[in-house]
This record gives sequence, structure tokens and C-alpha cells, in this order.
Amino acid sequence: RDDVMPILRDNCASCHSGEGVGAHVWELASARDAADVASGLALVTGADYMPPWPASGKSVPLADERRLSESEKQAIVDWAQGGGKLDVDESTPIAAPARTPSDFTPNLRLTLSEPYVGSSDQVDDYRCFILEPAFTEATWIRGYTFVADEPSIVHHALGFRVDAAAADSFRAKDAQSPESGWDCDGNGAMGGQFMAWAPGQDPTVFPDGTALRFEPGTALVAQIHYHFGAHAAPPDQSHFEFLTSTDPDLAPVDYRVLLAPAEIPCRAGLEEGPLCDRTAAKADASARLDPLAGVVADFLNQRCGATPADYASMTDGVASASCEHRIRRDAEAIAVFGHMHEIGETFRMTLNPGTANEKVLLDIPRWDFGWQLNYRFAQPVRLAQGDTIKVECSWDRAHLRVPEARYILWSEGTADEMCYSALTLVPTPGQASGGRDTQAAVGVPR
Repeated sequence: RDDVMPILRDNCASCHSGEGVGAHVWELASARDAADVASGLALVTGADYMPPWPASGKSVPLADERRLSESEKQAIVDWAQGGGKLDVDESTPIAAPARTPSDFTPNLRLTLSEPYVGSSDQVDDYRCFILEPAFTEATWIRGYTFVADEPSIVHHALGFRVDAAAADSFRAKDAQSPESGWDCDGNGAMGGQFMAWAPGQDPTVFPDGTALRFEPGTALVAQIHYHFGAHAAPPDQSHFEFLTSTDPDLAPVDYRVLLAPAEIPCRAGLEEGPLCDRTAAKADASARLDPLAGVVADFLNQRCGATPADYASMTDGVASASCEHRIRRDAEAIAVFGHMHEIGETFRMTLNPGTANEKVLLDIPRWDFGWQLNYRFAQPVRLAQGDTIKVECSWDRAHLRVPEARYILWSEGTADEMCYSALTLVPTPGQASGGRDTQAAVGVPR
């Protein structure tokens, strides 16, 4: 039907056609492919399972929204109930529209130094790679995109800026691994993240007069989530594309990280487990991942005005935490990103909570670790000095793949947890431009 075809083309084809990450589950190449599973399409779209768009309607308007309207879902239901009949030739192709912004003309390509070959024995593989821009002078990134070499296995990707002082530690990790890159199941370079990519995401182009600044010697770390499932693990050599500039009059884009604690006690009745003691869990996390793992957990509690006692009663398997951050200078937010791990349940970021000016910047009522999107605002959100941003996360131990008696803390591992978020900020119109990165727009937690 002419009202169903555009829905499938615009919302499904980017993942389910060609080498898309969902093509192994169901391939949408022609009208016949859709008609053969019409009732299934009505089921998954009606349940909001597909297309993946975790953000709820409580969020401010977001660009490139994939969530279907009620009328679009009803059109699919009506078509399916009518037998999924075709009014076009069954071989009519369904192809995703080209959505590259006209002003994105990349002039720099950074590719994994060598292909990575994983193993289909490992369903979910989180791999980090270091890429070397070799900038010898301050360079501005006006836009960027990630291009998956093997879309059928590349589930999502995160990008991190690593300054020259820290880059050697990541080069050492790469050198120690006999394979391309190294295993990293948390955030590959905590604190320097500037982008997140998932299938169907368009290239990012910053507003006129603004750009992301890379200092000389800056390296890039890419964390790629490979999802092999039951298929083969072909070699992947994905790459980034950048639109760069050395124009000194650009104003710097700021990627500001906003954190909250992550503390999930053991369930009631399991407190005798040796790692249910928080001190023991800190030592375990430090031994498994990073000597500073326990320090970070304590630091976040202190900075957010919390103590472990605040979470001690959360023994029914569900826990939550929050933190408020104060805006230090005027800015405009153009995108928002939230991140938790596998037992995440809900995420919310709110501007000026509990006031007449409250705005929910991002609400995810049902967290899905498999769909971590960098959400762009349909219109920039004004942030004024003195405003407050509240970050809230909750977790449910019922999502654990293997139940275990362990106090779960903030740490890098996927089996650990986080409450991590970020805003992409640009100066408000009229602010001075050029020079080094401006003062952080988001201050310390309140």
C-alpha cells in the first residue's frame, strides 16, 4: 500500500536491507519481503519494539525520530489484517533514502590499522582501536561520521578524543594485544567521548561557525560493539570520516560529561556473599579492571552528596541514583547522550527539575544496552548560567544474564554499571569565538 511503503523505507530499510545490522534477522529488499511477514510487522511495531527508538515522548522534540506515530502503526495493522496484499509488483525494491547532509564533504578518513577478526563463539564483542590523525597543529572538526565496514556485525560504535599525554597508554594496550585492537567492555577512554553511532544515524555537522577542536598529538579511540550471534565473523575494517578546518575563527564545540553514582546492593537474603560487602566489591573491581575503580565510585558519591548508606535499603533488586549539575555559562545544547550497561532500567536528564521552566532533555523509560544513540535536538536547547541539570538512572538485577551475589558499583566492565551522560554544547549566538576550548559550561555536581 502506498501508505505503508514509505514507513518501511524510511524507518526499517537502513537496518534490514543490504548488509544492515538487522538483515540477518529479516531482510527487507522488496515488497514481497514485507508482505511475507505482514502480521509480524504489525506485532513488533505495535509493541514499539521496532524501529528502535528508546527515547519517550516526554523528551523535548528530537531530530530524526524513528518512533512511529499511532497513525503509522495503525496503517501497518490495517494492511496486515487485510492479508498484506500488494498493490505494486512484488519485486519492487525498498531501499533506505540517502540522508547525508549536503554540507558534509569529508576530507579526512581514519581507518582501523588492520582488519579485526572476531569469533562467532563470542556473541557480543567490545573492541577498542586507536587511530592516529597525526595533527601537528590545532585542527577543527566541522563534521564526522562512522562507516561500518561489515554492517551485519557492527552493532554500535563510540568515539573518544585522547590527548597526547594519555595516548601512549592506549598504544601500549594495542601493542600488547596479538590481534587488532584490544578487548574493552566498558567505555574505552572515559571522559573523552565525543560521539556515538548506531545503524541509521546520519553524519553529524556542527552549526555554522562552530567545530570540535583537536589539539596536536590528539589520538582517537574507537570502541566498536560487534554482535556476531550465530553468523560468521568476517574481517571488519571500519572507518571514520571527518570534515576538518584550520579556520582560527571557529567557536569550540564542548562535549560535556555529566555523571551520577551507580550503586546496586545485593538482593535481600544474599548479603552473606563475600562480594556483597561494598569494600570487597571495590577491591574486586579494582583488581579486575582498574586500580582506580573503587576511587571513582567513592568520588561520585561525594561529589553528588550521597553515601553508600543511601542505597543500603535497595535490596529488592532495583536501585536508583541521581546527581544535579549546575550550568556555569550560557550555551546551547544540540545533542544528548545517555549510557548505562546491561542491567540499566531507566535513564532521564532534566533541565531545571521541579520549576516552571522544567524540560526533560532525554527520557528512556526502558533502557536497551543494544541501542545507545546520540540524540540530536530538533532545535538547540538554551542553557543559562545558574540552570540545573539532573541526571537519574535506575537498574534492575533481573536483567543479569547470570544471577550473582555481588554489590555492583560504577566501573568500566559491562558486568558493572554506570550512570553516564553528556551534552554537546555550542556557544550561544554572540559569544566570542576562536581560541582554545572555552570554560566548561556544565560545572561540578551540586
